[in-house]
Amino acid sequence: MKKRLVLLLSLVVLSVSLAACSGTEKNGEAGGASTGGKALKEISLGLMPYYDYAPWALAAEKGFFEEEGLKMKSTMFPVEGNVAPALVNGSIDVGGFSDTPSITLAAQFADLRMVSFLNIFKGYAIIADKDKGFKTYEELLKETNDSKQAAVEAGKQLKGKSIVTTSGAAFYMVLEQALVNAGLTMDDVKVIDMEPDVGVSAFISGTGDFYLGGLPQREKLQGEGFPAMISGEEIGPGAVSLAGLATTKKYLDANPDVISSMQKVWFKTMDYIQNNPDDAYAYLADWANKRNGGKSTGEDVKKFIDSYVIFAKTPEEARSYFYDENSATSWKKRYEYLVKYHEETNVIKKDSVKLDELVPAQSVFETFAK
Repeated sequence: MKKRLVLLLSLVVLSVSLAACSGTEKNGEAGGASTGGKALKEISLGLMPYYDYAPWALAAEKGFFEEEGLKMKSTMFPVEGNVAPALVNGSIDVGGFSDTPSITLAAQFADLRMVSFLNIFKGYAIIADKDKGFKTYEELLKETNDSKQAAVEAGKQLKGKSIVTTSGAAFYMVLEQALVNAGLTMDDVKVIDMEPDVGVSAFISGTGDFYLGGLPQREKLQGEGFPAMISGEEIGPGAVSLAGLATTKKYLDANPDVISSMQKVWFKTMDYIQNNPDDAYAYLADWANKRNGGKSTGEDVKKFIDSYVIFAKTPEEARSYFYDENSATSWKKRYEYLVKYHEETNVIKKDSVKLDELVPAQSVFETFAK
């Protein structure tokens, strides 16, 4: 009898020990049940495997969510086109998002709301097959000595060719912009629609003449010797995007404190990166490599971010970048441009997007910054 009682007590102790250990995942993305005696508010965050969203994973690893009273669980998605339906159906609460998809998906997902802007991305590039003799923007610039004409000539090389890319992604507009520069339309090219990493593998194996994806895919292909035919600001304003967080009107109305807390998490993470760059960039590289099959080092990630991503590191920088109407990257200017562009190209119906409803980011920021 005593042996059975001792065995029973041992099992109870073991069960309690296991339960205590299971409260925190190894990657830090789901912390303990409480901090300082206060229960944590659970939040499901949708991310994509790109460097401009990777700081959220670093924040989880360092416990910054818990410090702000949040218990974060992340779900990975390939592009924003997959994030939007997950937000609307309640699978996730908040998701990484950028400007162009928020506009093109607004009519389909009326409850979608862009609630913060945190970085500027200028790293998109159309990658050319390295064995087919395509000229790069730099080569064409030397020939023409005219930046606009070089962009036109680069775009002309797309005519009649096939492009591996992902519809519904932020970078899709880069292709449209490059075609417009050359007087072409989507009817002049063949789009091979694949998820980013699948598309990279197919492109390396010989599928398509050009590839367009995110920064990790660009990095991987350039590492394999595939040249960037034209990139970022060389293409035009359509190739630079503002990114941050999106949620639904329903979630925002019920949880305005969560969005404010997440902005605090972001700026804590930026401070950590500035003060601990070696550790931070090494973590971001490892996080991205595990999700896209890359081999980047911390130094590689720092180089790419310095070249192609502008993070708002403080609330003051966020205000100056996104919420100052005189800024070149003012969210309002950017969205007005995008709406006009997509209306003129018949991607969206005229007056179908109401910016005051779609983008409450400025009022959310002002509440946060008080």
